[in-house]
Amino acid sequence: MRKPAFYGILAGSFALAVADAVATRMGLVNGVIPRAEGPWIWTSSRAAGVAAYLALSLNVIFGLFVSTGFGDRWIARGRTVEIHQWLSGASLALIAAHALLLLGDDFIRFDVLDTIVPFIDPYRPLAVGLGVLAAYAAFLVHWSFSLRKAIGVATWRRLHYLTFLLFVLATAHGVLAGTDARLSWMATMYTTAGGLVAALVLYRVFPVSRAPMNVSKAPVY
Repeated sequence: MRKPAFYGILAGSFALAVADAVATRMGLVNGVIPRAEGPWIWTSSRAAGVAAYLALSLNVIFGLFVSTGFGDRWIARGRTVEIHQWLSGASLALIAAHALLLLGDDFIRFDVLDTIVPFIDPYRPLAVGLGVLAAYAAFLVHWSFSLRKAIGVATWRRLHYLTFLLFVLATAHGVLAGTDARLSWMATMYTTAGGLVAALVLYRVFPVSRAPMNVSKAPVY
């Protein structure tokens, strides 16, 4: 009984937030979502976004460890899979926190529609829209873990290729939308994450001599 009630409250709250956003855009109300004064909400949202990108990058890296066997020399395959699945959930939770915190910012004044409909926000619409698409892809990939038996391994593998598109979209979103993307440490983060993922993809596409892996016991991108 608890889960249906929780999901009902969640769905009702979401519907009210959407109705409030639509009514506000139509000029019928001034918006009921409280806005926080000062930059702390924006800073918190950016922090959640950076943390989400780091979790996502590690998730892609650990997924490639599984599919290539590259990480077997440091960590057991089963533990790598567990970390990969945990990072998927963590990145999704941080993405949600990043979006929800934006709703409380008083400067840009995002609403629910800006966070769920790509390319409609007046603030950097392309960059924000790419982030919305990345969030949908993250949800779909994470959801696929629980659907693997129902949809079959072949379909699950094809669906998992969305991870690479997700990573590209998230990187583009961070670089184009981030107010601190030009800082040296942020540029280093994007460059390092992109370089590691690219190197592991090349290692998978053009495998060098390595011990054969048992693909029947591990998910493959």
